Amino acid sequence: SSGTMKSSGAGCPMYSRSCLRWWKNNLAGCGPLWSAPRLFCVVRLLFWKKCRIILNKFERVDDMTMQKKNILNNFKDVLGQYCAINQFIELSKRCFVLDHEKDMATRENFIALATRNSVTLTDYNAENMVNAISRSYIVNVNLCFETFLKDACTQVRKYGRETYQDKVQEQSWLKCAANNIIQDKLPADKQAIYDLCEYYRLIRNSAVHDLCEVDDHIKEYKKLQKYDFKVEAKFSKLLAPNEYDNISFDDFVMFARSCVELATYLFNHISYDYEKIVLDAANPQKADWKKYTKERREKAILNYINTLFRIDDTLDAEIAYLADIVMAQ
Repeated sequence: SSGTMKSSGAGCPMYSRSCLRWWKNNLAGCGPLWSAPRLFCVVRLLFWKKCRIILNKFERVDDMTMQKKNILNNFKDVLGQYCAINQFIELSKRCFVLDHEKDMATRENFIALATRNSVTLTDYNAENMVNAISRSYIVNVNLCFETFLKDACTQVRKYGRETYQDKVQEQSWLKCAANNIIQDKLPADKQAIYDLCEYYRLIRNSAVHDLCEVDDHIKEYKKLQKYDFKVEAKFSKLLAPNEYDNISFDDFVMFARSCVELATYLFNHISYDYEKIVLDAANPQKADWKKYTKERREKAILNYINTLFRIDDTLDAEIAYLADIVMAQ
């Protein structure tokens, strides 16, 4: 078996009760339930369809409704759905490999397996297909994380206290967000997570654009060697990070956990201008606030900001002024 089949069997990337828990490596007894050959052959198609549905739902959420969630909570919910899909596919993949080791041993046997199940394959290299599935996990986590970063940059541009610096072409969205939110000043532990996320972004680029000859991710991987990720409890059981050809399920777990940690850190450091937020609220929303008593109006505005954005210790001193702005419009 290749390096991609090794895994610690570590837990849920999201540390969330609502997200499916990862199963132990010992899959004895589950083969009859999951080993249908056709499942492995079509699983990537179903995977991409489901992920596309989730992303479309994510993108349709507008600033007004946001499903009554801020961008961080929305990101965590969507990432949780991606994680559940990845976990299911990994289980299916492992069971398939265990049950069909002989069928995957040679090209001829693999073709015969596909033919018996009326499936036409475009790639008869079973090991390449298994490896590609692991890299697809990275692609989808990056897609979700980048959507959050774009949303964060949009909010900083519209509602931030500081002057927004537009993203330049060679910048990643993570670099742009870090520059505008924390002025690229990261503590040492977060710098390691930052570099890890940048590495997996480059893995995604090579996987999607077939740019394996570009050595950007190789250089980034070498930079990661200065960090000891094993000292972190959340990474201690993971066999990661790995190089491009050996990307595994553990890399997905490491990337997902890193994205959540870094997204939380960035979100908690956004400096919102609450006056801009209130002025930009939808007219129907402001019309409802005007109907309330002064006390209820202030409480409603505070709840609105707390739900869709984030409050800090300056809001209490501003809330009466914000309520007056609403009444003056």
